[in-house]
Amino acid sequence: MTTRPRQDYDLILIGSGIGALTVASLMAQLRHKRVLILERHVVPGGYTHSFKRRGFQWDPGLHYVGQMAAGTGPRNLFDLITQYQVQWTKMPDPFEKFVYPDLTFDVYGDPKRFQADLIARFPQEKQAIRRYFNDIKKGAAALFLHAAQHNGSRLYKGLASLAKLWHGIDLRLTTQDYLDRHFHDPQLKALLASQWLDYGVSPEQSPFALHATIVSHYLQGGYYPVGGPGTLARSVQSVVEAHGGQILLHREVTEILMDQGAVAGVRVRHLKGGDQPMEEYYAPVVVSNAGAYNTYCRLMPSAQARPQCEQLQQFYQAHPPATHVSLYIGFAGDPRQLGFRGENHWIYETIDHQAVDRRQHHWVQGEEPLQVYLSFPSLKDPKASRHTAEVIASADYASFAPWRDQPWLQRDEHYTALKAHIRDTLLALIERHYPGFTALVDYCEVSTPLTNEHFTAHPQGAMYGLPMVVDRFAPQHRAWSRVKTPIPGLYMTGSDVYVLGIMGSVMGALFTTSQLPDSISLPQAFTAAAQAKAKAASSRLQTA
Repeated sequence: MTTRPRQDYDLILIGSGIGALTVASLMAQLRHKRVLILERHVVPGGYTHSFKRRGFQWDPGLHYVGQMAAGTGPRNLFDLITQYQVQWTKMPDPFEKFVYPDLTFDVYGDPKRFQADLIARFPQEKQAIRRYFNDIKKGAAALFLHAAQHNGSRLYKGLASLAKLWHGIDLRLTTQDYLDRHFHDPQLKALLASQWLDYGVSPEQSPFALHATIVSHYLQGGYYPVGGPGTLARSVQSVVEAHGGQILLHREVTEILMDQGAVAGVRVRHLKGGDQPMEEYYAPVVVSNAGAYNTYCRLMPSAQARPQCEQLQQFYQAHPPATHVSLYIGFAGDPRQLGFRGENHWIYETIDHQAVDRRQHHWVQGEEPLQVYLSFPSLKDPKASRHTAEVIASADYASFAPWRDQPWLQRDEHYTALKAHIRDTLLALIERHYPGFTALVDYCEVSTPLTNEHFTAHPQGAMYGLPMVVDRFAPQHRAWSRVKTPIPGLYMTGSDVYVLGIMGSVMGALFTTSQLPDSISLPQAFTAAAQAKAKAASSRLQTA
């Protein structure tokens, strides 16, 4: 019998989402670490991967990103992470369209125009609208400084305490409470909350600071990676491999290995090729991008994780995670002939967002959703070869739970019929708003929360990790979002450390690198990104 040689690394990352990719790239480039990334899916990238069918390509998680204008801090950071291998294209204006029964509103990537257009539509709310644009800056700052205080240095903790005197935003303030406190017109309140599917929590449950963070992120418009989101993981893979590391796919981490009370590595199940022996990989530092629930309830030794796991289970029972269905569409023709230009369409059948939230718990069984999001990957990507669209609707996990134990792609005819019903329901809703849409459709595929659960192992197929409800910020719940875990050498990263979304996960990764051995602080990361940008610009001038 051949003994498999021991495989050692400087750093092991569980999962290959953008949080893990960011940590891996920065630690490889700036600290010369040999990194191993372990991913259970067949492709790297987590929710930033792309997939294809019959020449069509879709993006299951990354639909658009804000703050990617050339020369901005976030863009410089992405360029450093990907070593300039990913190009970004700006979505056309208007980049968002909010559609209600008696109201349609276009959003342009210009905060001054956004504000002016709102005032023109609701002149009686002029002062409140102006205050809102100031308050979303304060709300975004409040959430960032809370995370920095939670996971940063003493300097950040001091700054966060002082900043409260400026922003005055309580994280317990809900989005709906803020809107009700400052606005009168029900249509305006609904309009301002239109993007809440971007964070998966209704206005009555979401912190205003979270809402402010998402709205602020998109004030300058939306951007899309040329070639699709899969370019992100491919670029980081080349960076990691250039520094002696690697990404291994079909690998499900089953256990954190310990040695004298500290992390020693991970035990891994190979998911491809039948009855494969378990694999072990060793490193003094392990970073989990698998989410707080998976880390504490499935991977950590029970003695260290039991208290947090029990609290997490109670939290998820009280606050089920955001789940959804997606309809992936391939077109036979060009959707531009119907007037689409690549903008996102937020379609609502009511201005009552709480009714939208309630309907997600039973529409799958016989009604239709009160909210859908319509997106066009092919119209955002200049390299797309065939036209595509995606329709996303919130849907509860319970509607699909009866098929949870049936294997992927082998579920019974009742599940197939349910997916066909979802397809027809969503197409009919879009057709009602945009006649002629279904005539262009050539191919359809439906994914459910079970799809997400199969590929990500997130509880109930959660689309955004820990639910970002107000209760998440209660003192007894803050331990889960700390970078440092109770086990020496084991750290967290990704959206559960800070906030959901692509940029939220990247910033969560910076909190992680600031806590690791041979740390990279947030200022160091942004400074390195700016220096790399200047060096790249100088190199281009010399070769011009």
